Amino acid sequence: MPDGALAQPDAMTLRLPATGGEADLRRFVRLLRQGWRWLLAGGFGGIALAVCTLWLVTPAYTAAMVIGPTARVGSAAMGARVPMLSGRDSAAMAEPGAGDESLSDFARYLELFGSGPVAEQLARDSRLLQALFPDRWDAETQRWRMPSGMVPAVKRAFLALVGRQDWLEPDGERVARALRDRLVIDMLRSGPMRRITLRHSDRATALDLLGRVAAATDAHLRAEAARRSAAQIAHIKDRLGAVTVAEHRQALSDLLLDQERVAMMIGVDLPFAADMIQPPGAAALPDWPNPAVVVPLAGVAGLIAACFCLSASHALRDGWAGEAAR
Repeated sequence: MPDGALAQPDAMTLRLPATGGEADLRRFVRLLRQGWRWLLAGGFGGIALAVCTLWLVTPAYTAAMVIGPTARVGSAAMGARVPMLSGRDSAAMAEPGAGDESLSDFARYLELFGSGPVAEQLARDSRLLQALFPDRWDAETQRWRMPSGMVPAVKRAFLALVGRQDWLEPDGERVARALRDRLVIDMLRSGPMRRITLRHSDRATALDLLGRVAAATDAHLRAEAARRSAAQIAHIKDRLGAVTVAEHRQALSDLLLDQERVAMMIGVDLPFAADMIQPPGAAALPDWPNPAVVVPLAGVAGLIAACFCLSASHALRDGWAGEAAR
């Protein structure tokens, strides 16, 4: 070879050699073109599996409502329950502590929605329990029973193997767990309002359940506030009977007036902790699962699975060919 000659003619024609990534991409595209039948089979297989699943799964209705903190001002508000300035500014001492320690009634409402003592109260309603656990209620014998089927039987066998047993009659803890699995609380537009949704196979039951949980939560907070107010009023009256100093009696009288106003406002027949901006509602037809979303996604998942299988089989064949060449 003469001096100055180029060993690679591609440099004279400005043709660059293909990189490893481009070569791999071309091989992958060629592999997909050769295995198009497998791709079609994977896509149609995913769609067929989704259709079968939609026939097997019981459709559900989604009941939704929108709530917000109880308004203190406005024509639709119940007004401020706690007086801000009266007497000797005694109301300022009603809830001491730093600002980050304060907890609103609405925050308590969201935390107790369908859980804790509210679930214990709901568990006393037999109709609600039957609606939440229809697979465990026998309408003929009017008794609770173990659910039938292969999966419950396997679960009971596993529990028996480790010395446990499955629950039969639901209680407050089971109600709280069932509601926690069904309820979804979403924030609306980064504001104080919340959208609460609940799914059930029966539309009327979904609407009734959502309304009952909301009413029970609000009633529990109202009863707790009334209990605290009554205890404070009784304590102030007891102290008034023992105090003789005029200034002290005046301060206690101001506190008593404030607490009696609070007790009066608690008894008003209006929402206590949360205003229902939009009452529970649901579509006339089941909306879960949504076939328009499930079927295309299943088809795409089938295509991806077919691509993976083609790539894996091609890699295995190349590996076997390399081993045979050695």
